[in-house]
Amino acid sequence: LITMVASLLSKLHGEEEDDGTNDLYSNATVCDADPLDGLAAHFFDESCVAALTCDDQAMLYLFMYEFLAPLRVEMVSFFQCYLLVNFMVVQQGGIPSTTKDDGKNTRWNLGCFAWSLWVSCVSFQWVTNLSSAASLTFSYISMEAKFRPCMVELESGDALLNMTLPVMLFHPVLLAQLINTLSLAHAILTALFVAGVKLDPRAWLLRYAVAMLGPYFTFGMGYFLVTLSFVFAYVFFLPLFLFGAVLTTALCLLLFKLIMPWLKGKEQDDQEAFAKYEKDIQEAAGEGCLSWCNGRWATLWCGNAVCGLPRFARAQLREVLWWFDAGEPDEDEDVLDNNAKTGWFGVIIFGIFSPIGAFRFISLRDDEERNKSVKTFADLNDMMRVAVLALTTVTLSPFIICSTWSAFYAYQGVGNDASMEFIADVYHHTFAIFTGSVELPALDFDFTVLWKDAWHDFITMWDFVKLAPDKLLAISKTLNGASFGFGLSKLLMSASAAGVVAVLQLFPDHWGLVGGSNVPLGDYAQTHADPGAFLANLSSLNDDAIDSFNFDFGPVIKKDEDSQYVFSVKEATISKELFRFDLNILARVFEEKLKGLDLYECSGMQGDIESLKDMPLTSCNLYNCKKL
Repeated sequence: LITMVASLLSKLHGEEEDDGTNDLYSNATVCDADPLDGLAAHFFDESCVAALTCDDQAMLYLFMYEFLAPLRVEMVSFFQCYLLVNFMVVQQGGIPSTTKDDGKNTRWNLGCFAWSLWVSCVSFQWVTNLSSAASLTFSYISMEAKFRPCMVELESGDALLNMTLPVMLFHPVLLAQLINTLSLAHAILTALFVAGVKLDPRAWLLRYAVAMLGPYFTFGMGYFLVTLSFVFAYVFFLPLFLFGAVLTTALCLLLFKLIMPWLKGKEQDDQEAFAKYEKDIQEAAGEGCLSWCNGRWATLWCGNAVCGLPRFARAQLREVLWWFDAGEPDEDEDVLDNNAKTGWFGVIIFGIFSPIGAFRFISLRDDEERNKSVKTFADLNDMMRVAVLALTTVTLSPFIICSTWSAFYAYQGVGNDASMEFIADVYHHTFAIFTGSVELPALDFDFTVLWKDAWHDFITMWDFVKLAPDKLLAISKTLNGASFGFGLSKLLMSASAAGVVAVLQLFPDHWGLVGGSNVPLGDYAQTHADPGAFLANLSSLNDDAIDSFNFDFGPVIKKDEDSQYVFSVKEATISKELFRFDLNILARVFEEKLKGLDLYECSGMQGDIESLKDMPLTSCNLYNCKKL
């Protein structure tokens, strides 16, 4: 919001002192003898560019600036933070509930309306994100059509830039747009599940990711390997990759080792303090209509608004960062040990440092260790998988693209000196921050484009063959602004639904209009991905709860004709290591109706087996439950 306000103020300030020219264009239309320099100059013929009109030179300069700037190290780090913030914003506010909190799941019509608007906003956000990426792609097609005679060619007659297009699928801007759609798809799937649609969000998100990004990444990486560009990558550009990977690792460790432990450590105290406040405020409200309008109630409310601000901030951070969890190694494992390949260390070594981690994976001695490495990613929650994909691919982006450029530049046969000069220009461009030049993208947060230009530009961009590259770049930014606007609208829908519930609850006689509270994406996703959390949230065991549990985790709970239950992980469709809750939860949920218990190889289960003593168990398998 602060960034949006600053952006709008800068626009207003610019309107007051606008001289009718664009700064970037005014700098580029000087028509210098060498309008393109550094890395960009290697892709175009100097004499041909010099013969262009000033407007065309400015257009080419603008496009190459937007094309190459995202490969700089500070820009790569920016796009990683940009994606993480986007993931957090998607989680904010929760999904409007479609049912009432009356224990009967009665349909709440007002909530259904808010839910429909919420899903519509997220869907339009998905469309504008994807359209922005399409507009960027169209801008290259337009640039190639307009400036093809000036592009440097290989002996085959193909342009150097065109021959490296397959790896441009890893361009940071495209990655940011496409991977962000995964988080939006996750939100839509979760919302459908909340509304009662029978589907598995985890499975459908995986299908969507594979269908959308599978061929995309396979083609790009295949081209990178087949053209032997990986040789240039390891020989010349490993320092470039390592620098970006170290920055990414620092970002991950900040979250893994500082922020998330701090939030989890304060969680219990915050819950107790909030529960005490809720109890006191209800006592102060008393009974009867508008009885909450009294001095004690107002004092408590104002005191909580001020003194409870740190607690509120931590709660908001938990809501938007719940997914950043890679697990921890077992107590008897060391993260640097050959056998410990799960947890945050596995994510870093096999994800972020994948060009090096690949050799580490190959060197593992047996299948058990390799399976453990694969489990590093298989056991992650959905949003953490998306985050690891984002951090890994964006880190690899300059490494893959620059090495492929270098390979094809060398394949021209220009000689060692020219090839090394190209590599030097790549390093000078990507590490330009150390020369005092800092570049950050000018993101457009002007949500007013929703009712000004977004629809017109969306329709116009499909006729891209008639549009100039700069116009398509402008359309891409407009659609980014529209996406931001739909994101704000989504938050407004969540806040409106929560506000209606909060206001109606102030009235003891609320005429049955109070619906359910918003469903946090984090709480819901964790409940339906963690069997322990699912059981802990159950108030009573009924057939609907059993069906829902078995739908998420496999046919683990079975009810016999005598109304007794069997809990067996043999039929579970998830890893047995995810069964890591306390036995007291089973004792509370099943009470004295559990006659069979099979927790074979559930090494993460905790608690005291004394809690099972009152159950009519006829069979019990606790093999390798070493923490009990």
